[in-house]
Amino acid sequence: MRPADFLKIAINSTLYYLVSYLFVFLLHQAATVLASMLFGFHLQIDYSRIIFLVSRYDWFFDSVKIIFSAGPLISLILAVLMLLVAYRYKEFTGSLKLFFIWGFVHSISVFLGSAYAGALLSEGFGHVLIWMFMPDTGKLIITLLAMFSLVALGLAITRMFLLSANTYFNLLRPERRLAFVIAQVIIPFVAGTIFIIAIRFPMNYYELARVLTPLIIVLTVSLSSFGVPVLYFDEDERSVKINGNLLVAAIVLYSLYRIGLHYPITI
Repeated sequence: MRPADFLKIAINSTLYYLVSYLFVFLLHQAATVLASMLFGFHLQIDYSRIIFLVSRYDWFFDSVKIIFSAGPLISLILAVLMLLVAYRYKEFTGSLKLFFIWGFVHSISVFLGSAYAGALLSEGFGHVLIWMFMPDTGKLIITLLAMFSLVALGLAITRMFLLSANTYFNLLRPERRLAFVIAQVIIPFVAGTIFIIAIRFPMNYYELARVLTPLIIVLTVSLSSFGVPVLYFDEDERSVKINGNLLVAAIVLYSLYRIGLHYPITI
């Protein structure tokens, strides 16, 4: 693979990684806000976090359960939808399917990340476990199940990531596979995660754990990709180029998001 092609693939995938993350994150935040409004709670939203402007005595089990479960549950539903679309169009040669693949990774990472991070750190979804008086053994089981599920899902979507090479190539040979996985999977995760942490800084450990959760899927995909043979697609002419519309969309969306950080909203 030529260095120029390698760079273009990495840029496209990183942009999809960031745009899909922002979509999942904002939907998660919206679900939490709507759930809070059901109980008449006042909030301050700065697009990076939600601050509950209520007394500790205003909380009760139903409010804790619904508010802190709304985001992870909507993320689970979104993960299923993203996976269905990604699977349906896995042989489609356009690059848009990568939005749904990364969208699935982010959605399921928010769901499972909320489970194990909440169990370990007693924040976010962990408040639900605390109000359920779940013992440490139960929290450990949730953590192990979440980790195992992330690995299993990484194995399940490995082929989808490799099939996404049909956007750029007519076939994917073993000698080209490692470079493609680095450009399409590893670099987008590393670069995208650094950018997300930088734009949302400062972050607490709970949010940081959720942002880093895709690492488990990325490592699984990278390691399991070595067992896949040559993939033949078709003989149509291909060209590797940066998606200009995607680049503009990513810049606009993250610029608006960053501007929103400076103008908190109180509800």
